[in-house]
Amino acid sequence: MEKADGLRETSTGTPVIRLRGVSKSFGAVRALSDVSVDIHAGEVHAILGENGAGKSTLMNLITGVLQPSTGRIEFDGRDVMPLSPESSSALGVAISYQHPAILPDMTVLENLQVSLPASVFQGDRKDRVGQRLLEEVGLEVPLNARVDTLTIAQKHLLELAKALAVQPRVLILDEPTAALDQDATDMLFAKVRALKASGTAVIYITHRLAELRQIADRVTVLRDGRHRGSAPASEISNSQLLDLIVGRRLASAFPPKCADANPPINFEVEGLSGRKFSDVSFSFGRGQIIGVAGVEGNGQSDLMRALVGLQPHRGAIKLHGRTLASKELKHAAAFMPSDRHSEGLAADLTIRENATFASLDKYASSGVLDRSKEMRKVQEVFSSLAVKAAGVEAKVSQLSGGNQQKIVMSRALLSEPGFIVADEPTQGVDVGARFEIYRILREVSDAGTPVIVNSSDAAELEGLCDIVLVMSRGRIVETLRGDDITEARIVGAAVEADTHAHHVDEEHQAKEGFGAKLRHFVQTDNATIVPLALVTVLLALFVSAQNENYLSSFNVSNILILATALGFIALGQTIALLMGGIDLSVGPLAGFLVVIGSFFINDGSPAPTMALGFALMFGAAIVVGLINGVLIRFANFTPIAATLAMFIGLQGMSFVLREGPGGYISFDVIDTLTRSFGPVPVAFVVMIAIAIAMELGLRRKRAGWQLRAIGSHEESARRIGIRTDRTFVLGYIAVSLLTALGAIMLMAQIGVGDPAQGVNYTLGSITAVVLGGTSLLGGRGTFIGSLLGAVLLTEVLNAVSFLGLSQAYQYGFQGVLILVAALIYTTARRRREE
Repeated sequence: MEKADGLRETSTGTPVIRLRGVSKSFGAVRALSDVSVDIHAGEVHAILGENGAGKSTLMNLITGVLQPSTGRIEFDGRDVMPLSPESSSALGVAISYQHPAILPDMTVLENLQVSLPASVFQGDRKDRVGQRLLEEVGLEVPLNARVDTLTIAQKHLLELAKALAVQPRVLILDEPTAALDQDATDMLFAKVRALKASGTAVIYITHRLAELRQIADRVTVLRDGRHRGSAPASEISNSQLLDLIVGRRLASAFPPKCADANPPINFEVEGLSGRKFSDVSFSFGRGQIIGVAGVEGNGQSDLMRALVGLQPHRGAIKLHGRTLASKELKHAAAFMPSDRHSEGLAADLTIRENATFASLDKYASSGVLDRSKEMRKVQEVFSSLAVKAAGVEAKVSQLSGGNQQKIVMSRALLSEPGFIVADEPTQGVDVGARFEIYRILREVSDAGTPVIVNSSDAAELEGLCDIVLVMSRGRIVETLRGDDITEARIVGAAVEADTHAHHVDEEHQAKEGFGAKLRHFVQTDNATIVPLALVTVLLALFVSAQNENYLSSFNVSNILILATALGFIALGQTIALLMGGIDLSVGPLAGFLVVIGSFFINDGSPAPTMALGFALMFGAAIVVGLINGVLIRFANFTPIAATLAMFIGLQGMSFVLREGPGGYISFDVIDTLTRSFGPVPVAFVVMIAIAIAMELGLRRKRAGWQLRAIGSHEESARRIGIRTDRTFVLGYIAVSLLTALGAIMLMAQIGVGDPAQGVNYTLGSITAVVLGGTSLLGGRGTFIGSLLGAVLLTEVLNAVSFLGLSQAYQYGFQGVLILVAALIYTTARRRREE
């Protein structure tokens, strides 16, 4: 069958997947237009095209992440529309994304468990199954390691492990080798060949033509969202493919190198040492580009970060003969990080804002931004880089990977830096975009700006660089120049090196013993429990020394009763924060529910009436939680806006129902709710039991993993099949139900329906949750910590009274506690990431 541009389709038989006339539009932007492709069993089908050609959109249609605007998708000859991530997975489709769909705030094992069907883990212990899955892809990391501590290559291997674990009928690999070294790439190719032999259909997206020749049976080319044709890989040459991919003839991939054998030196490094590298020295001159090579994980990326002042180091860095202090490096250097999504781009900002936020002072006069000057410069740089975008005011997240990388480069150029450090600058970038990046880097170097490139692609270093430093175990083991810079020499020097750096023994020791266990515990969400408990005890002893009645049974019972009301509300607030939201309405909701109860739960009321009162309290809570969730997920309210509106509405409703205190609560009900065993209230024990059960569910049950997954990285959660909208709405309903439990305890404390009560519980619950160690950014937290935070906060407020301090101290101490908790958490997290 003849296709566009002369390619022939020759496969016969019913395909596993058939796409017919598929189109996809995003507003006015047409990502795919009338694309028809057949994917056959036992075949590796390569999909080629520039960034923005529609490859990722096509894969998102197959996996059900997106729905086509027009066209049909068939599986084994059956129409399977509409697809969802769950139904696609049930059909046997698995995908390893170019940008791994992993959850950074969860452990390696939790990522596997939340992403994979429960059947994968049946028949053996969960940790043994997880270990086998990692061994399948050669990934050597602890199962309890938090994913945000992994390297980019390790994250890609984890993504691959998830895809291979389900033994798929169709395996989609989207730029799988972009961050892998040669050994990992060889392992992957062996896996792909084995899967092909077993009848699995493999869809392989790549920008590397050399890989296509090693692994692909068939190739399909997309350009500008259109299918340019399909053909056996053996029947089309590289030059033909390149012409089809970019729609034009390409000149040599790499611009000419520096002609001057001894240019004047403009950049020097002397005896540089830091984390994972030591005693690094090199120099190069105007017009030269220096490359850094080596097997991934041997200190290259750490060296790059040290050169731009992002990691501490020892030694000297000289620019044009002048030694730069550590604090000067961040201003003198432009850094292109390997992970453009987490470090290179601000996803919520526009394309223009991402390009210029590092150089705004250059477009300002007397502190006022000259927008026209900014736009002229942006358009000039975008034109030179051939950035493809609907407009400079579009969100940067809407761009393809290659165009996003061009934005990272444009920011580097617009800042007019003293030198440029590019860590994997063409990772995940198409052929045409690579050539543009090579050209720009060479022009910048020729203009006198030093350029340092770290790349895992030896062929790229051979073609681009004038000097290549090969690193092994943190040291330079070989320096290649001129004609010595060949792919074979680079790879050979990296794999044959036997250098042992000083940090190797330290790393070995870090894996064993009590110190390793302690470090792991400090990294867990529950690490805050120990200091919170310690502070609580020490505060009690201190106040007791000032006033002997502080630890009396009556006062201890009073503190715990108060802490129970706050504790239940804090448990609910923890759910909201874990999802990356917040609920400002919990305080007024608690007061509103008490007002409702005050009409039914009175002395002399029959049991059915009292039961109706409790039922109405929980029913109202469910309605409030449902409204909050729907406003946030479907009406596009922010969590703060939605719950603040609910805050005002509930407070108003409370005063509508009762203008002042009224409706005294049944004494028998109060007595039951405040009953104690010695100084410990039964309700407090019940709250502890609920908190423990919720904590276990958070760590061991799918519902808990899904809750944390949404707060950790919602897009990844959606890609792995979590119904994010439903989970979010149910989460807010749970927040309100726990608030209802807190309201019942509040009702027992005040004994009357008072519309003015409850408001302060909003700030109190947030304080308790922050004290407990839950992140305001979502994904990390602990119910046990929130419970202890509630106890500590109640204890502090009670202690103020016993010490005879004014009410102003209550708010002062509360504010200090929030600041201290936030500071400790932020510092600990930063050190953990470093």
